[in-house]
Amino acid sequence: MEQAKQLNTRLHIRVSKDGANTYYELMDGPMKLKDVSKADIVEMLMQFASSLRH
Repeated sequence: MEQAKQLNTRLHIRVSKDGANTYYELMDGPMKLKDVSKADIVEMLMQFASSLRH
């Protein structure tokens, strides 16, 4: 039986620069989960800060 892959508990944002372009990627260890924008990052930070209040 194949076991389901579990996400690492340490997600991070990898920032890559290619000349004038900047790319942001949501990473789970060495695995790329998805591309994210600056607006996505700001939203994640706001949700994180809001969760600290409760």
